[in-house]
Amino acid sequence: MIGKETFHTFSFVFLAVFFVVSPFSISLSQISGGLSLFFLFLDQIQKRKFPSFPLALIFWVGLYLSFLLSPLFHYESFHWKQNIVKSEFGDIWMGFLLLHQNYLNNPEKKKLKFYVILGGMFLILSGVVSLVTHYRLAPFVMDGFRYVEGKRLPHLLTEYHGISFYLPIGFQSTHLTYGGLLAVYLPSIFATTFRLLQRKVGFRKHFLLLVGNLILSGLGLVLLFLNQSRSIWIGFILGMILLIHKRKTSFKRFIPWILVGFFFILSILILFYHTNWIFQRAIDDVFAKRSLENQRIWIHKMNFSILKEHFGLGIGSGNYESSFIDFAIPIVDSIPELYYDLSITPKSHAHFDFLHGVLLGGVVAFFFSIGFLWSITRNLDGVKRHFSFYLGIFVILIAGSFQCYLLDDEVLLPFMGLLAIMPKGKLDLSLLSQNLIGFFRKDGFGTNQFRIVPISFGILIFWISLSLTTTYLWSRTENRDLSLHRTRTKDNFPSPDSQMSINAKTPIPLPVSTKELYFKLSGCLDKEMNFKSNAKPRQNPIRLAILWDEEYRSLLPQSIAIEIRKRESFDQDKEYRVQAESVVQRFTLPLTGKDHLIEVDPREWESPTPEFIDFGFLYTWKSERPHLPRIQIRGNCD
Repeated sequence: MIGKETFHTFSFVFLAVFFVVSPFSISLSQISGGLSLFFLFLDQIQKRKFPSFPLALIFWVGLYLSFLLSPLFHYESFHWKQNIVKSEFGDIWMGFLLLHQNYLNNPEKKKLKFYVILGGMFLILSGVVSLVTHYRLAPFVMDGFRYVEGKRLPHLLTEYHGISFYLPIGFQSTHLTYGGLLAVYLPSIFATTFRLLQRKVGFRKHFLLLVGNLILSGLGLVLLFLNQSRSIWIGFILGMILLIHKRKTSFKRFIPWILVGFFFILSILILFYHTNWIFQRAIDDVFAKRSLENQRIWIHKMNFSILKEHFGLGIGSGNYESSFIDFAIPIVDSIPELYYDLSITPKSHAHFDFLHGVLLGGVVAFFFSIGFLWSITRNLDGVKRHFSFYLGIFVILIAGSFQCYLLDDEVLLPFMGLLAIMPKGKLDLSLLSQNLIGFFRKDGFGTNQFRIVPISFGILIFWISLSLTTTYLWSRTENRDLSLHRTRTKDNFPSPDSQMSINAKTPIPLPVSTKELYFKLSGCLDKEMNFKSNAKPRQNPIRLAILWDEEYRSLLPQSIAIEIRKRESFDQDKEYRVQAESVVQRFTLPLTGKDHLIEVDPREWESPTPEFIDFGFLYTWKSERPHLPRIQIRGNCD
């Protein structure tokens, strides 16, 4: 016999399970979240009620419906699989988790907070395990707790006293997804720890609980820092500013904590910066005008090209990748060496939540996006108690200016779940209507009228505007300046000294103790390629020159050994495996005191699939002041 509250109970239970399993598996997260909605609808049908739609859900549905405007206006090219099923539009159902906000009562929401904390504990523990495990946890577990040859291993952070530490990603595929989950779950752990610290009654009774939470909070901070999701770092920094404003606390009270945090971060910087290239890249790319990772520049170049052409109705859901390629083809036609960088650049989304929505839905999506952000921040601003518990919502919205976290199912689902257990938002429609009437009567907005604009919304809009301006200026980089031949060590880590010798103006000085140096230099593809066209064998040889500067003659190498190498050219991140390399020829260059020209005909080692012709260099010195000779190589290696 099905009782009156049976379906309601099932919905609650599956929502609790949803918060616990989200750090482990997207499939389990989708199933449990979907079942919670299924039983919610059954409960409403049984009680003959229509679900109450929160304002944020109305804006969410409107935003996703706007993604269909362009496909429907161009119905001749409409494909239901491409534009609806296998597109961004398919994520619309996840927003319906917001129905729980008006469906659950306050005691139930309070109980669900415990399961959020439990999920946060599991997220931190899985991150700690991945920090010291030399296999990626998700495929390792899915493959029966064994490593399958050829699958990518985690990125090594550093080695300390013989112990290897890896980039923490938990059970996720990327550090960005894990960083997004940390943003959602960590505030609940921090808030719980802070409340326990403030307790004056029953301190001894909760001492072990306090110690456990302090350890979890400390581990969470370490994982957040080592995870290197810079967008999440910025989100937390701005989130702390909002939290200080919300608590109306004197800034002076936070100075000791800020100093402790500063020295903690400085210590980690010193420890990892000089020992780990991934960490160096995370810091250096913040300040570098031109870095080894140009993918984000390409993404924003295409974003603004698409926006310029399709601002009205947008390009529609499921069309971002094809639009990206359409704008990339003429670039590759004029600068062929840029094909590979463009081909491996992620094309699934715009790496900017707000901008991606506008690209898909145009002007209509712009207004619905603003409305969605306003409704969320309005609700967040109305939280009187335990505001810090929901701080991750604001962090994700800020971090979305660097990465599409709201298009990442692993992050979007718990994000919506966290929104769903917030207190019910109270929208003063009369105040809103008075503001709009006053505006259209040209009375302007008074001080009191700005009550409908939450401070978090103001910060968010300012940050989005600043990010859009920055990315636009960034995208103005000349296309030809983004062609870069990378150097790597024997173990395929970046080789900074040898990188400086590529197309340098003078030979590069090395440390005095250097007697031998080996590095690899990425060359060019052995095929002529572009998007939407078949690869053709390259007819022109691949060339480079080692320049022998007469004034540095005594400081240059005493011997030079050269390798001609071949390397597979697929996208390692997409294929989830490492590119195979091989040496096809070795020879030694005779030192003549003149420039050395190296020329390779790729047809000598032609393969069915496109591959790179790379080079290996082994230099040896007897000089006490060794210098790297300059290497001259053109963009398309000709």
